[in-house]
Amino acid sequence: MRITALKTSLAAVLVAMDEIIEGAVVANADDDTAEPEPRDLTAEEQTSFDELKAKAEGLQAQIKREEELLAMKSSAAMPVTVPNANGGGNLAPATVKEKLEPGVMMGRITQSLAASEMDQRAAADFAQKAYGDETGQIVANMEQSTNTKGGFLVDTAYSRDFIDVLRPQVVIRKLGARSVPMPDGNLTTRRKTSSTTAGYVGERTPAPATGVEVDTINMTAKYLRALVPISNSLIRRASMGVDAMVRDDLVESVSVKEDQQFLRGVGSATAPTGLRNLIAAGNVVPASGAATLAVVDAELASLRLRVLNGNIPMTQAGWIMSPRTMIFLETLRDGNGNKVYPEIAEGRLGIYPIGVTTSVPDNLGVGTDESEIYFGDFAQFMIGDTYNVTLAASDVAAYDDGGTMRAAFSNDETVIRLIEEHDTQVRYDTAFAVLTGVTWGS
Repeated sequence: MRITALKTSLAAVLVAMDEIIEGAVVANADDDTAEPEPRDLTAEEQTSFDELKAKAEGLQAQIKREEELLAMKSSAAMPVTVPNANGGGNLAPATVKEKLEPGVMMGRITQSLAASEMDQRAAADFAQKAYGDETGQIVANMEQSTNTKGGFLVDTAYSRDFIDVLRPQVVIRKLGARSVPMPDGNLTTRRKTSSTTAGYVGERTPAPATGVEVDTINMTAKYLRALVPISNSLIRRASMGVDAMVRDDLVESVSVKEDQQFLRGVGSATAPTGLRNLIAAGNVVPASGAATLAVVDAELASLRLRVLNGNIPMTQAGWIMSPRTMIFLETLRDGNGNKVYPEIAEGRLGIYPIGVTTSVPDNLGVGTDESEIYFGDFAQFMIGDTYNVTLAASDVAAYDDGGTMRAAFSNDETVIRLIEEHDTQVRYDTAFAVLTGVTWGS
């Protein structure tokens, strides 16, 4: 609902205000072991604080209006009656709310918009007739997107639901990447660049200074656009199976691009930076080229050591590799014919899970036969999500199908355009290491 999105935005503004106040401190010149003392805000900090305060007050006013509207709607609600056997009216018995599979509501909303040529009133009517009052009301209450013209914003709750469905499909999400809310499309937060220091001291001896060095992480929403053609004959059929098929088509299209970008995306003003380009230079390890058991074991151990030496929490540690590399390791045998890494059959390498994806290429390098292996704590990889998914539909649009341009009208299809907003960063660039130039199994 709108009120949920407003409260999420308000929470983000309050966090930003709190960070300004927390940053307005100065060390005690007479006692460097004392807690920093508050200072007056600079002119720039005061301006930023006042702007955020005005924004927060505006959001509070909007939330109050939404709450008043909900209260009035509740007071005007009428019980639904059905005729009984004697012709009289009885209250309709309570029914159990339909429990939908994750992401299915997104499929229903998509079908409704596609079946009505983006007319919201017609889409709400289609949804109500096909799926009932709840879905009809959801479609009727959708807002027009202001950032991306020509599309409707899906309610935040169902956008989150759709993004959760992506988790097992996108290897970095699956391995435990943190999804952090970015409701206004921007997020600035702090990260530690060095750990605190502590030490044992004698009686009446000053404690050592326990400083911590920090810098900032800035994330700005980048728009991922996906075009998904769907058969019109499929759209006209409203059933649970079709809902799931529409959802799966959307998920497949978005997850493939997320997987590629989150792993190896170069990053720009319009695209998020991938893990390969966020890793500290000292943690990029070139492979020797040999594929002997001793070398393979040593190079895998080297990746782990690089990360462990960074004092990383290791709460969601794991590996990412290509299918070719995984098959090589799975079939690697010692001098007695025993499998060296039998646990790979269970999806692990050592004690850590493996993410396998074709988004890690096997055709890198001069000889076009090189690949990469990643290791790290994926809880330190941050995905800033606005949880705003925008949908639009057209039965006359054209799309690129593997280099061939196809017209939706000629093929009796409707092209769905889905826009998702997110950005990426890492909390510690030493939380990951990558082995490059891997030719194992080539």
